[in-house]
Order: sequence, then structure tokens, then C-alpha cells
Amino acid sequence: MEPDLCRRFEVAVSADPGADPGEMARVAMVEGGRIRQRRRMGVAGSAAAVVAVAMAVGFANTTVRDGGGGAKPTDLVAAAMRPPAPECSPDPVADGATDAVIYLSEPTDRELAEVGRELEGDSRVGALVFESRGDAYERFVALWADSPDFVAAVRPESLPVSYRLRLNDRDAFAGFSREYAEKPGVAQVVGRVCPAGAPVGGVL
Repeated sequence: MEPDLCRRFEVAVSADPGADPGEMARVAMVEGGRIRQRRRMGVAGSAAAVVAVAMAVGFANTTVRDGGGGAKPTDLVAAAMRPPAPECSPDPVADGATDAVIYLSEPTDRELAEVGRELEGDSRVGALVFESRGDAYERFVALWADSPDFVAAVRPESLPVSYRLRLNDRDAFAGFSREYAEKPGVAQVVGRVCPAGAPVGGVL
């Protein structure tokens, strides 16, 4: 495997100026969970498959923000290495989600705190967990412990900070995701359908 998976994704994106990096990363995120379940194919195959899937995606609607405060492809391809919990829907959903992860891309301290305060005071949120870059990297290393070369290709600073949450009412997700996707510092809101006993946020 080449030493820098994130760089490979950036090259793939730049090679197709008409592609949507946010949608690429969203699909890579879904495929990342499936790839992890097939890790016997080997580290090189897994990494190449994530990038290949990302390269294959074109235009589509997405909750990923763009412009000056938007997500960088490296942030979101790193999120692809965070597979969905097996109890939850393998693919993200646009509405009816019980759980969600809000990924933030290079947020300022103020933006991070404001999103946290709003989530804590939001009556739609039943459970909330904050995950720092350090927390995300520790979890990433544990999940991919049997693929040390793969782990070595992802830097801790490449992983986004996030808020994982469970909603009180799944019917509220569509409006909730649109609202939070527009907040400063937020890169992406990913929702899944999970049973009550699943990890908060619907990811491992």
C-alpha cells in the first residue's frame, strides 16, 4: 500500500474536476464499513477499494458543506474508515434516522463549543457523545488493529472531531440534519437507523 491514503484520495479528486468530493466521501464512508467486513482481502486491496469507489462517484445532492468553511476530502475519507455498527442500517439515510454523527472540519474553538451547546439544549437529542481527534484515532486504531500498515497510512490529525447522537424522534431527522449541516464548522451530518441497543451515533 502506498504510504499516504489521504493524499491518494486528494489526487483522485483533483483528477476529476467535475466530481463532488463530499459525495465521494459519503460513498467511501459507506463502502468503508463493507470493506472492513471483508478485511481478509488484505490491506492494499481495502485501501485501493475505498479510493476506487470514491473516484467512481459523480454529482449528487449531499449535506456536505462546501466553500471556505467546508469539509476537506481528507477529513471525510478518514471518516470512511469508521464503519456502521452491525445493528444499524449499512447505508446513511436522508430521513427517519434514529442516530447521527455530526462531523466537523477544522472548527474553531468557538464553533465547536457553539455546536455542542446547541446540541445539549436541543430537545430532539436524547443522547450525545463528543469525540475528539484523539478519541477518534484511538478507536480507529482499535478497529483496524489487524491492519497495521493501513493504520500507519492515516494520521491522527486527518480524523475529524464529531458529535455522535441519538434522536428522541426519528421523524425529526430530516429537519435536524438540514439545520445542523448549515452551522459554521460542520462538514457533514450522517444519519442511520439503529435499534435502541446500538452504539450512539450508529457507528463502531
